[in-house]
Amino acid sequence: MSDDLYRRAKNTNAKGLEKFLGELELAVMNVVWSREPATVSDVLETLHQEKERQLAYTTVMTIMSRLTEKGWLEAEKQGRAFSYRAMHSRQEAEAAAVRSVVRALLEDFGDVAVTQFVKELDDIDPNQLVRLAKLADEPEEADDRSQPTDL
Repeated sequence: MSDDLYRRAKNTNAKGLEKFLGELELAVMNVVWSREPATVSDVLETLHQEKERQLAYTTVMTIMSRLTEKGWLEAEKQGRAFSYRAMHSRQEAEAAAVRSVVRALLEDFGDVAVTQFVKELDDIDPNQLVRLAKLADEPEEADDRSQPTDL
């Protein structure tokens, strides 16, 4: 696994998807997820209402272009502007982030990763182990491969 993924996962100042996206990238994604489709102007207006800091139109446009290049957004030309949609739902993005970290830990550490996960879970919430055991006994559902695989 790359050192970058470990570094991002260890970032204690960030939570959730912010470990994989920058603060502004996540703010943009949150607006797009809530307003789909969204233009740069839509996102800029919403961010100005939510944040104390004022951003330039070109800053938001650059962030949205980079998110498009990274596969987080898709852009569609509508007149002179572009309309953006998220390539995946927030839930799919969160699942892909967790999957990439878990897969990397299992590839790098195997059984040690599983053992440490169970120990940490037992320390944090012993009842969760019971719920996981029940989930393990349930029949496996078809895996949805339309979710993003790499972050």
